[in-house]
Amino acid sequence: QTCRAVNIPVIGMGGIQTAEDALEFIMAGAAAVAVGTANFRNPCAMPEIIGGLEKYMEENGIRDLKEIRGIVS
Repeated sequence: QTCRAVNIPVIGMGGIQTAEDALEFIMAGAAAVAVGTANFRNPCAMPEIIGGLEKYMEENGIRDLKEIRGIVS
């Protein structure tokens, strides 16, 4: 709802530890996601999240995350 109400990019934050978490925020309309604490628990969190996003995109024929941004809002 926030993404539709304002004309500025929204960054998803809080609890992002996996590609699935990042996808939830993106599908809800986030233009970007921020990963914080997960990096302390798992130094490989970012490469794993990016890899998971790339895998999801490849498996679903998605060329750009813009294609799925906000689809569940």
